[in-house]
Amino acid sequence: MFASAVFAYRIWVQAPAIERSLLKVSEQELVALNFAFEQMSKPLHTINYDYAVWDRTYSYMKSNSVADKRYYEQHEYPDDTFKSLKVDGVFIFDNQNNVVFNKGFRHNSEHEKLQFDLMNFAESPENKLLSPLNKIALPPQEHPFSHPSSVPTKSGLIATKYGPALYNSSSILQSDRTGPIMGYIVFIRLIDEEFMAELSKYTAAGIEMSVVTASDDVAQIPYLGADFELTKLHAISERLVRNIDGQPLIKFTLYHTDAEPSPILGSDIYILLAEMSVLLLLAYYLYSYFLVHPVRKLAVDIEEMAKSREIKKLKHRYPITELVNVATHFNALMGTIQEQTKQLNEQVYIDKLTNIPNRRGFEQRLETYCQLLARQQIGFTLIIADVDHFKEYNDTLGHLAGDEALVKVAQTLSQQFYRADDICARFGGEEFIMLYRDIPDEPLQRKLDAMLQSFEDLAFPHPSSKTAKYVTVSLGVCKVLAVEDFEFKSDANIIGRQAALLADKALYQAKACGRNQYKKVSLLIDEIEALESNHPSARP
Repeated sequence: MFASAVFAYRIWVQAPAIERSLLKVSEQELVALNFAFEQMSKPLHTINYDYAVWDRTYSYMKSNSVADKRYYEQHEYPDDTFKSLKVDGVFIFDNQNNVVFNKGFRHNSEHEKLQFDLMNFAESPENKLLSPLNKIALPPQEHPFSHPSSVPTKSGLIATKYGPALYNSSSILQSDRTGPIMGYIVFIRLIDEEFMAELSKYTAAGIEMSVVTASDDVAQIPYLGADFELTKLHAISERLVRNIDGQPLIKFTLYHTDAEPSPILGSDIYILLAEMSVLLLLAYYLYSYFLVHPVRKLAVDIEEMAKSREIKKLKHRYPITELVNVATHFNALMGTIQEQTKQLNEQVYIDKLTNIPNRRGFEQRLETYCQLLARQQIGFTLIIADVDHFKEYNDTLGHLAGDEALVKVAQTLSQQFYRADDICARFGGEEFIMLYRDIPDEPLQRKLDAMLQSFEDLAFPHPSSKTAKYVTVSLGVCKVLAVEDFEFKSDANIIGRQAALLADKALYQAKACGRNQYKKVSLLIDEIEALESNHPSARP
């Protein structure tokens, strides 16, 4: 009777619990695949966004000078740019979908140029959907990734003669988002062996990719980003990703790390039955302590994790080998996801050249400061810094030396920020932007003087400067002040927009007065709504 009870428990209780645990692991691997594919698309979106809202790109589209256009194309898109950005193709179109510039270069090779045919709309009319203004309706859960932005943008997959590729398309606007749209810019990255190797590192499971053909029967295969819940254990799971026109383009095959349930009869069961036949009471205690509790604990931990959607590791000190294997594989997967999530988050908000926060990191912090001012009357100071005569520096010493100078400027400015809440970020090109929270006038004055003095102490040579023999900066400062008992009812983002606009004007005054100096303005919160209504095109 005791043996029958043990076998019955193994078959109808323990085995189903282990199978449920394995199902949860398989579901988490599908979630990890979707997460990894989404995260790997973000760097492409970031660099495409930065180029699209760059004033040099906007000037390039407006210019009628062949020499100016050629200078932009040669200096902004050399072969090394493709390697450093990990892109394989760049395409610039005007508003009529006419190609203005295109170049292809395999980023992981030394000399292989690529000739894409994306602009051949006669043979591939669906490629007109590359324009971020042309949308195709899809169920929200079937989009593999998306990037919300105030600038029209679009991401997805597209078929090329070199195979499927990730693409990101953004409308070309000025950095302050004013003026008409001047076309759009498209970056693509081929989904090749290197891409698949990186994707496998994120998921800790085997992945294969194949191109969907007309003869493939894929009607029953779900799309990536949908149907994470599994009802039965399988060794593999398949997911589709759509082409730009909404048709299935590629199929991912995910090989689960542990998709086989444990055997019904194991050596631990025979040993347990032998011991229980001699000492039934002791066996009952051992059975409850070493089998029932661990299985229930593992199932409860995984179910709670699934409900809370919180990524954390499991304790894996179990007396059952199968549970130890499940916990070990699960913890390896969770550890990989946590590490890669940390690295990707740092890449999204850190400027690669200067290693300080980028424009996105600054905008995130500015939004917090504006909320504090609107709700708790905590003021802040916004500073825009521009390197004086930087174009002449690049023209004289070259772009590599210019990059080195930008790194020095970033290091010098960052030394003036000690509090955790304050920030110094690269805003774009040779422009930097800074925030101090709730700093009085005298400390602010000392900080500004210290900034200018630090460049004099640095004495980094600038042979072409008309201002000094060393690299200098001009500063525009806007101090945003709270008003007692004033309730701000508009969108808090208006505060940041008006502060940036006034700091920008102060910067131009500093330049007009001879550079290597700063100009300050103050802005009361009760003045902001009136300024916003008078300046609808305020710089964001």
